[in-house]
Amino acid sequence: TPIIIIIAQDKQIQRILQEMSSPNNTTVNYEDPQQREIAELRRKLALLEAQLPSPPESSPLPPESPAAGQESSSQQPDLEASPQPPASPSSELQTNNSGKDLRSIFLEAALGWTPELWKHVQNHNGSKAAFFFFLFVVDLADAVFDVVLALQDMYAGSDGSGNLGMLLLFMTILGRVLSGVYGLAVAKNPPDDDDAFAFFAIMEMGVFFLEDGAAILVLAKSTGSPSIIEGISTYLTVTCGLIYILYFVKEIIDEWVAGRVSGDCGRVWTLLLTVLPLGGAIFLLYILATEVIFAQDDDPPLSGELEVAAFVVYSITAFFVGGSAMYVFCDRASR
Repeated sequence: TPIIIIIAQDKQIQRILQEMSSPNNTTVNYEDPQQREIAELRRKLALLEAQLPSPPESSPLPPESPAAGQESSSQQPDLEASPQPPASPSSELQTNNSGKDLRSIFLEAALGWTPELWKHVQNHNGSKAAFFFFLFVVDLADAVFDVVLALQDMYAGSDGSGNLGMLLLFMTILGRVLSGVYGLAVAKNPPDDDDAFAFFAIMEMGVFFLEDGAAILVLAKSTGSPSIIEGISTYLTVTCGLIYILYFVKEIIDEWVAGRVSGDCGRVWTLLLTVLPLGGAIFLLYILATEVIFAQDDDPPLSGELEVAAFVVYSITAFFVGGSAMYVFCDRASR
């Protein structure tokens, strides 16, 4: 029957597969048709296995020579231990100020704390640091007392208008702006050591003609016995004027004597730069001495032709000297 035939064929196929998988069955009887068929199947299986591609062998990495390893390890400490050249003070100043907010630099310089002072403190330069610190204290105290003097004149002025008090307050704010712009200029473009104090003196000279010139007018127009505020403001103004103006004139004379000022144009320009601040400072300090320091309580305030001359000299020096200083530092700070 068909079912018996199928069962018989299935058993025959299972027996053939068992004989093919048997490792001990190596002898082939070619008279037996089943064994011939098994041998033919084995031959075809061997041919198929031979045609299949063999998997690629992974090539081992070449071992690192111990000499090369020692050489690379010996070079590493040399790179780490190589000394770096020391940075210059100006580059250190630029690095310290690069991460600092420009607004804080401006505010510190407006109060008188300049980057030049901080540089000398960092370098442990005792004499210059002490001198700059003295100038910082004088400059800050002078600005504070100028503001107080302006408010005092605005609320209790001799003429009752308070116009000179408002002028002094405005010029004090303008002088603080000049000082702050100076701080930005030297922070972004640090000067050489030879020019550091010259730039500082130019800034303070401009501040003197802006702030202290207006303070001299307020003090000269006051009547009666001077108050404590007026007395302190008077001597702070004298200190600032003598220090900065005389130093600047000394630098101009040194340049002239050393022969670094040549040509007619250079001599005329240097003469103007010398005469204008020196003559203006001498005249304003003369007004301060005669009308305030050595004046009696019953003496009249500044008036007449001397008053007109004082206002004219103050206007010229504040515009040219103070304006020139503002232009120089604004241009340097914008680079």
